[in-house]
Amino acid sequence: MNTYAAIESEEQQKRRWQIELEFVQCLSNPNYLNFLAQRGYFKDPSFINYLKYLQYWKEPDYAKYLMYPMCLYFLDLLQYEHFRREIVNNQCCKFIDDQAILQWQHYTRKRIKLINSVQENAAAVAAATQQQQMQQQQQHQTNGGILAPSEAASVAAAEATNPLQQATLQNGSSSSSQSQQQPLGARDSAPTQRQEMSVAHAQPQHQQQQQINGLAGSGAPKLELN
Repeated sequence: MNTYAAIESEEQQKRRWQIELEFVQCLSNPNYLNFLAQRGYFKDPSFINYLKYLQYWKEPDYAKYLMYPMCLYFLDLLQYEHFRREIVNNQCCKFIDDQAILQWQHYTRKRIKLINSVQENAAAVAAATQQQQMQQQQQHQTNGGILAPSEAASVAAAEATNPLQQATLQNGSSSSSQSQQQPLGARDSAPTQRQEMSVAHAQPQHQQQQQINGLAGSGAPKLELN
């Protein structure tokens, strides 16, 4: 294909693309398949290879140009020898044709109903949410800023946890203040303890000096009598 496409001019490639597009879409008609089968085309190996080559239309870049996507389903069926052999029968062709017509008749109706139901459900959900939002706003305005029960419950739950946090913060602050104040008290009490120790140490020395002076005073008269 690539070698042949390289030899073709741009105009020839465009024409070949249009011919293949038209032929692939003709495969969606079971009567046309019956015509080809009765003429013996499905027994020709070159034509079977051509059907295999046409499978590139199943790619999204090419399938978007198809107006009758059912042709791809029949293109897959034509890859099987059993289907190529059975499509020669007129009854088989008639059955497939009837089923295709019923599909075309009811598919459009089913698709329209499905699309309408989806759109109606989406519109109903949007209207319900909008109405609920408007009711909440009106209720909030009529209450003069008072919260709704659901909002009040959430706020109360948040406030219930706040006292615990505040208590922990207060305990932490009090413990930190005590720890900060304790060194100051220790510094203030240190001089008083040293003063008390010096006074206590000075009192025994003073008492001993008094006792010595008393002994000295009492011993003087005894020396004079002698």
